Amino acid sequence: MGAVLIGYGETSVGEAVGRGYEALNMWATREALSDTGLEPDDIDGLIASAPFRSERFPLPRLIEHLGVAPLQFAELTGLGGASHVNSIKRATAAVETGRAETVLVVAADALSSEIGPSTVIESLAESVGTFENPANIVPSLYAHVANWHIDTFGTTRKQLAEVASIAYEHASMQRPDRVHETETKSADEILDSPMISTPLTADQCALISDGGAAFIVTTEANAERLDRESRGNSERPPVRLVGFGAQHTHDHLTQMPTFGETGAVKAGQQAMTEADVTHDEIDLLEIYDCFTITVLRIVEDLGFCELGDGGSLIESGDLRLSGKWPLNTHGGALAQAHPGMPSGIFHITETIRQLQGRAEATQVEDASTALVHGNGGIFSTQAVAVLERGDTRD
Repeated sequence: MGAVLIGYGETSVGEAVGRGYEALNMWATREALSDTGLEPDDIDGLIASAPFRSERFPLPRLIEHLGVAPLQFAELTGLGGASHVNSIKRATAAVETGRAETVLVVAADALSSEIGPSTVIESLAESVGTFENPANIVPSLYAHVANWHIDTFGTTRKQLAEVASIAYEHASMQRPDRVHETETKSADEILDSPMISTPLTADQCALISDGGAAFIVTTEANAERLDRESRGNSERPPVRLVGFGAQHTHDHLTQMPTFGETGAVKAGQQAMTEADVTHDEIDLLEIYDCFTITVLRIVEDLGFCELGDGGSLIESGDLRLSGKWPLNTHGGALAQAHPGMPSGIFHITETIRQLQGRAEATQVEDASTALVHGNGGIFSTQAVAVLERGDTRD
């Protein structure tokens, strides 16, 4: 029984959206149901993201709020920014094995208004531990990798800043309610933002936002029925998962085997081999971008350039909308939104938009194959999915 992604929903994003964890998840769910022509009773599987503020038994509470009970399949994610790429595999596997017919994957939180930047930073630092992070801020751990790259390969600070500049450019082309940041910023402006942890300035760090999104995975037969009955033969192509890979290598940065290879190397090889695609056949990249150095390292490890050449690739223009591999066409966590754990789900909903031809101003022409990546922890968990427009291999 084949499984496909059929649609998505997103809340507004930004600062002080005005709703909490449950309400934002309900909002994203409602939008996804509306987009696909489904009702709450049609959902028999759920994968959700825990709130940033931990609580006892968040999943049963959320199921009750969403109004989708009873369910025969339900899971709570916990892989940080890799959670939702991993959830694509979990949801499709549930459908393909008959554990569920229609799975809702949803993630939302009020990281900005309910929790606030200071609490977020303190909580993340506490989770790492004093001896692992004496400076008491997580950006310093990523900055350590950035400095290694600069010292080892001659990467420039401006090349790192170009990653954020690309994100801001793509975000500026979205509807204002869909993005946290609406203005473009040059690499020089990115570098002029306050220094957080050398060499990473504020604009090279993920935003702190409110918001969330959802997508729905169901059977191919159900997708065809919905096209006929609910959407009036809209011929909106479903999206297929054709390749997946994951690697879990460490927790603390000091236990990372080497800065020269993240788990994305093997995860990417697994996904692209299973999908039977080459790098030249990838039409767009959705790379998790908690910091600019994350993108630079991951494009190297995924094989879009050699180790040490990430800065040159970014500088080349190949990752801009008009380039060979448009990157994070929604703006990513650097410029579109970063509500904490849910942030990676926007990379997936953007991919659905692109492959269904609904990305408006940032639509990649004839997009049929996309690579979506998730990064959890400090390069700790890597998940990679290759998604295709449903009619690509017909």
